[in-house]
Amino acid sequence: MNFPRLWAIRAGVFGQADSIFLQSGQIAISSADVEGDVSALPATRGAFKAAFGEALVERPEAVPAQAGQLFRFVHEMRIGDRLIYPRRHDRTLHWGEVVGPYVFEGVDGGEFAHRRAARWLGKRSRDEFSQGALYELGALMALFEVKSFVAEIWRGFEGAAPEMEDGSGVSEEEATAAVGRDIGDATRDFISRKIKTELKGYPFEPFIADLFRAMGYRARVTRKVKDDGVDVIAHRDELGIEPPILKIQTKVVEANIGADSVKAFCAMVHERDVGVFIASGGFTSAALEFGRSKANLRLINGVELVELIQKYYDGLDIVYRRLIPLRRVFVPDVAEPA
Repeated sequence: MNFPRLWAIRAGVFGQADSIFLQSGQIAISSADVEGDVSALPATRGAFKAAFGEALVERPEAVPAQAGQLFRFVHEMRIGDRLIYPRRHDRTLHWGEVVGPYVFEGVDGGEFAHRRAARWLGKRSRDEFSQGALYELGALMALFEVKSFVAEIWRGFEGAAPEMEDGSGVSEEEATAAVGRDIGDATRDFISRKIKTELKGYPFEPFIADLFRAMGYRARVTRKVKDDGVDVIAHRDELGIEPPILKIQTKVVEANIGADSVKAFCAMVHERDVGVFIASGGFTSAALEFGRSKANLRLINGVELVELIQKYYDGLDIVYRRLIPLRRVFVPDVAEPA
């Protein structure tokens, strides 16, 4: 019996294929190194490796990963298999189903010319799943089959999971190629969870003030009593009188912040000052559109916040470095597929 399988797929290193995934009813992977309809190649991994070997003469270490993912996309993925798309932009997991065979879009497909029709069935926050499941989803390649936590992920979307066959089909070379991204995703999830569990409410405000001090500002928290929506004030000069003065509002919430909340905050920011709205989650499309219309307003979502914490981590107070304990590690320096 052929059981449906669960495939994790990415939209490229910088999310280039996100609109293809969510708007065109297709999934796609990039493979600019081998041109043309690869379904014409013999249906063996060796044939795909040979094709990539000719194209990647100067990067032979990238051949197993590139060839393996495209082979699976063309020959191992089946109609009816499930899909999980970890979307970095808003830290959500999108759940879908493969509904069509492999097709080559040619020139019109651009970098992502290798495609399959797909149907998206729902989405969930990453925080609804265990760290182990998130660790696996961050682990391998632009396309890989989920195995270790497939039952948990499947139940999270459909309530029950069918029995799965053993064997991941992922080589050691492919696994090694993705170690850096694996650690990176796990670290970002760890920081996000710490914010939402250890810094929820008022403790988030002094943390943000300390983060801005690490960024080179002089920052202070406003009093806990009425503050007109401004939680932190930051400035560059010693006296805090030279513009621009940063007026910062902070929110640790699961839901996206709406336009009304952003407009209300913006109304409290003088034209000569800059308003910074920091949310551990995200913002609605209407809020983002309003933010883009204001030159003195900056919206920072949870993904951007985690990036700032990582960038300025060494400058944080020891209290917060103990609260969010991180250490630098070495990872294999190998080519990572798009």
